[in-house]
Amino acid sequence: MWVKVYAGFVLDPYRRQAGIALLAVASALLGLFLSPEQEVLATSPVQVLIAGRPVDLNQKPRVLAIELAKTFLAEKVVIRANDESLAVQRSVLGARVDVKRLAGLIEQSRNPRSPLRRIHAQTTPSYPLNLPMPSELDTDQAMPIILTLKDKVDHQAIDARVDPARQLLIPSQSGARLDLYATLEAIDRALVDWRDTVGAAVQRVPPQRNINFYKDVDINALLGEFDTRYDRSYESDDRTHNLKIAASAIDGYVVQPDEVFDFNQIVGRRTKTNGFREATVIAEGELTDGEGGGTCQISSTLHSAVFLAGLPILTRHPHSRPSFYIKLGLDAAVAYPALNFTFKNDLPFPIAVGMKVENGIVHAEIRGAEQMRTVIFDRRIEAVFAYKKSVKEDPSLPDGVRVLIQRGIPGFRVVRTREIIDNKTNQKVREETKDIYPATTELWRVGTGPEVKEGFELPKNDSRPEYLVDEFLTITRLAGSAELKIKRDPGITGRYGWTSREGFLDAAEQAAD
Repeated sequence: MWVKVYAGFVLDPYRRQAGIALLAVASALLGLFLSPEQEVLATSPVQVLIAGRPVDLNQKPRVLAIELAKTFLAEKVVIRANDESLAVQRSVLGARVDVKRLAGLIEQSRNPRSPLRRIHAQTTPSYPLNLPMPSELDTDQAMPIILTLKDKVDHQAIDARVDPARQLLIPSQSGARLDLYATLEAIDRALVDWRDTVGAAVQRVPPQRNINFYKDVDINALLGEFDTRYDRSYESDDRTHNLKIAASAIDGYVVQPDEVFDFNQIVGRRTKTNGFREATVIAEGELTDGEGGGTCQISSTLHSAVFLAGLPILTRHPHSRPSFYIKLGLDAAVAYPALNFTFKNDLPFPIAVGMKVENGIVHAEIRGAEQMRTVIFDRRIEAVFAYKKSVKEDPSLPDGVRVLIQRGIPGFRVVRTREIIDNKTNQKVREETKDIYPATTELWRVGTGPEVKEGFELPKNDSRPEYLVDEFLTITRLAGSAELKIKRDPGITGRYGWTSREGFLDAAEQAAD
């Protein structure tokens, strides 16, 4: 796609532009209106500029036009956007010069009787004849370059919030958004004027909530909290980074009475533009790399705190496979925009969400004016499903060598109940739901290559341990207490070796263990 730049001429200091069509009309009518004095004036010497730069009219028009075009396209233009800037050669940016049109303008400026010179003589004869640089911009070529600047400039507005740990108010911060098409327009104008700097079109994104929004917030009481652990090893740095980005979007968020907390809306898209990195995610039951990997641990930890605070859960999805970092039945999978986690504040006062990621622990808490509910979470495993096995030949492995790529995990059907007791009215509400966790296919690679050579290092098997889960679990949170009372019965599925005892492992799998 090409954007044509206006190729008229400019008369300083008024910067009046006349199009080619106007020149044609003026040429036809010129003989009717110009007086003999103005005819003489048109033959007077005049200084000619191309976008403010002097032109040597002694050169041949086409030769001069080619030289000017080469100089113009070889120079760099700096695009500025707030504190960011991008320097790029005009030709790389996608600028083109209409050399034929430029040569024509130079030719007309040399001819005292041309419409161009005669109109200049009639309007502002005491000023130089300043012509534009006839250019055009290939927006398809320019767009990816401007997008790199947009990635640096764009950031979301941060609402004012509270610090639950220190009970302080944190002011809001405005966001910014680079307008692509307005910026391309600004570049167009800069090309015509042969300017070496361009101001990008950056819009301020105002926050939705300022400090006044929280003037009556009381968060002295702890309503619910939950902790999960994360891997602090170097290999998990990107995932840990994502945990902190998602947590920072949530920490200190205040939910007013009857307001709905929307996880995807508050955290936003899990993209590089929003600060996220690629890390391990679950896709169709298998572990793979994807943008924002780890965000589900934030939503799951928060869901558990909200669940144990007795707040209404509006939207929640279990994972497609059990997670090692959280108890079965308390997880909440999210994936923008398809899977979301939402809850409602049904209390008569505002509540604040606290979310921290530090020292190997993800901590979520809900605070408000008063803790008035006792919550009991009860979970039992109703059914267990065997997993499938997938074996693929691998010529890169020595003949007969077996490598466990992904450990199989049985599927589960879980019955969850939650009892919420209002300590003031002694009213009880009981909820019951069922979660289905599909079995995770076990993946093997079997070598079909040559025999093992000296120095060959065998790949390691999947290091994840056998998945253990208590068959029966009860968690009680008493009103006014920060302590969780946990009662567990391992049953069939909660003791090491249960998958073998239940007949899920064959001899090769037992050897891999």
